[in-house]
Amino acid sequence: MLQVQEVCYSYGNHRSWLRPRSEKTPVLKQVSFELERGCCLGLLGTSGAGKSTLGRTVLGLQKPDQGQVLFEGRDLYAAGGRIRKTLRRDIQVVFQDCHSSVNPLMTADRIIGEPLRNYERLSARESKRRTGELLEQVGLSADDGNKRPDQFSGGQLQRINIARAIALRPKLIVLDEPVSSLDRVHQSLILDLLAELKASLGVSYLFITHDIQAAMMLCDRVAVMDRGELVHLTDWPASLWDCEQTAVKNLVEAVLPEHPGGRLALL
Repeated sequence: MLQVQEVCYSYGNHRSWLRPRSEKTPVLKQVSFELERGCCLGLLGTSGAGKSTLGRTVLGLQKPDQGQVLFEGRDLYAAGGRIRKTLRRDIQVVFQDCHSSVNPLMTADRIIGEPLRNYERLSARESKRRTGELLEQVGLSADDGNKRPDQFSGGQLQRINIARAIALRPKLIVLDEPVSSLDRVHQSLILDLLAELKASLGVSYLFITHDIQAAMMLCDRVAVMDRGELVHLTDWPASLWDCEQTAVKNLVEAVLPEHPGGRLALL
C-alpha cells in the first residue's frame, strides 16, 4: 500500500555574513521500505535519527529532495490537486503532544468533527451522532463531546486525537510517538486501543517511536533508523533483543529493567 523509495532529505542552514554559502545537513539518506495493508510497521530510532522527518514526508507535508513516496501506486508529490485531496483523506496522523494537537477553544465534538466538515456534507445532527459514535469507539462517552481539552486527562485527550484520526476511515495512520508523553499505565491502554482499532478497521500504522517495548506490543514489522539511514528491518520484532546491529543494541540497552533492583544495578 505504501512504498518509500530511496528518499533523501536535507535541511539547509540559513545564510549569513559569517556563512555566505548555504550548507545542507542530510537527515534522510536513501530510505526505502514498504508497508502492506492492515499491518503496523514500527519505525524505531533515537532522537535525531530522522524518524519524524520521514513521517512528515509520508504524510505529504515535506517533499523529499529525491526519491518517491507512493501510496497505492500514486506519487504523493506528483499527483494533481484532486488526487492529493483524496490521498490526504486516506492518510491521517496522531502526534506526540496531545495538547498542542488540538484547539483549546474547541469542544471534543468540534475537534473530532473537523475532518468530517472538510470532506463530508453532514447536517449538525448527523455530525453530532457521528462524533458521539467515535468517542464511544475510543472508550469515552458521547457526553464528553461537550467538554473542552482542559477538562480531559492526557490519556483521554489522546483518545480524542485518535478519534479524529479514524473519523474518515483512513487506510493509513502515522503515529508519531503517540504514547511517549503518557505514563506507563496510559501507554498500555492507548496501545491496546490502537491494536483493537487496527483489527476492527483494517487500518495500517506507521508507528514512530524510540520505545522498543511499545513497538513490541503493536508492530508486525520493525525498521530501525540511525543518523538518517534505515539500518535494520525485520518481520520478527522479538528478534531485536538478540540483534548485534549497533543501533538496535543501543535501543535494547536503553530499556530499564522492570524491577527497581535491576535499575540500581545499572548505576
